[in-house]
Amino acid sequence: MQTELKKEHENWDFSARQHSQLNWYAETDAPPGVPVIDLSILRGAEGAGERQRALDALREAVTKSGFFYVKNYGITDKEIEAISNATRGFFGHPEDYKQAFDRHEQVRGYTGYRLESTARFFGTGQGKDLCMKYTMGPELSPEEVRERITSEEDIASNAYSPNIFPDAGFRDAWVNYYERIHRTSLDLLEAMGEALNLSPESRSVLSEMLIEKSCGELRFFQYPDVPLNACADVPGNGTDRMAAHFDMDVITLLYQTPCENGFISLEALIGDEFVKIPAIRGTLVVNLGEVLRLLMGNFIKATIHRVVRPPQRYHLGSARDVLVFFQAPPLNARLRPLLLEPGVGSDTIFDQLYREAGGIGYVTFSQLRARLFGEFIRHMEVSDAKHESDAHLFSKQ
Repeated sequence: MQTELKKEHENWDFSARQHSQLNWYAETDAPPGVPVIDLSILRGAEGAGERQRALDALREAVTKSGFFYVKNYGITDKEIEAISNATRGFFGHPEDYKQAFDRHEQVRGYTGYRLESTARFFGTGQGKDLCMKYTMGPELSPEEVRERITSEEDIASNAYSPNIFPDAGFRDAWVNYYERIHRTSLDLLEAMGEALNLSPESRSVLSEMLIEKSCGELRFFQYPDVPLNACADVPGNGTDRMAAHFDMDVITLLYQTPCENGFISLEALIGDEFVKIPAIRGTLVVNLGEVLRLLMGNFIKATIHRVVRPPQRYHLGSARDVLVFFQAPPLNARLRPLLLEPGVGSDTIFDQLYREAGGIGYVTFSQLRARLFGEFIRHMEVSDAKHESDAHLFSKQ
């Protein structure tokens, strides 16, 4: 099976991996302004003094860089290897098998290599994402879906599309990780509310985004080795494996494996420059999303980030796996401004919707989500011919 794939795509390998054997970076390799925060301390493991120091570091990170690492988050290597190796094994199947699990138009199941374009969505370029993906959302019963769907727009949002899995073992690994990482996201948001000294009213708004049946999505991205002729230093090529963007959620928790050759592909815009975010053993990378930035009137950072192509000397061994949880509110969550201090705020899409709501006093996440995505739909109207401008770089070798 994999021999067949390697003939078509240079050096693709989907064999199982032990994460303890990977070429990890150390905590000391974290860039300035991107701290490593211990979630067990935020949960109270080492007393009030250490917890306050961790809360102070959290406040600094979310208001200055918008990026940080978290360690001791309570999910084992065994659990992560279970979902990672199950998904890698699925990606190793022939394409006609994988297509049976393709529900990408409903943002579920399998999405093929270079099928989506972050650049196109954000209107920043023409290239496609150099990865394949698998996606699940919350596991809901038909009755729970009916309780949460109130309009045609809700149905069109695909926020509660049914999941699809190739087999029971695959499903068990995915559902287990989804439940564990969802819990971690709730703990972080609760700690953030305390670190930012949110008022009781603001914390009640935040708590509506913390219920178990959210719109959170879990995605596995597999970035194979970049073909030699598609590397960043080949004349005429772009630099992105996934274009610069911010996340359209509340908070993102990302587990990344390192490239075997040491190349660092993830970068975050800290200040005025993109900074390398290495894969550090035993950590998640955390960044905040556009929804939270809007509710907090720009007080926190929804930091722009990207995934870059390696130069030719690093093309072999540049593969990496990324397991990302995008936490988002339920569609019917009643969102109000999270007022932090006088004078904080700006004229944003959310502010406009909130003023339009008048006496109702809230904006549903469904309304905000529709407005946000509507702003980007026009970028998707680029012609296929223009969009496929770099297709020749990924033809069979």
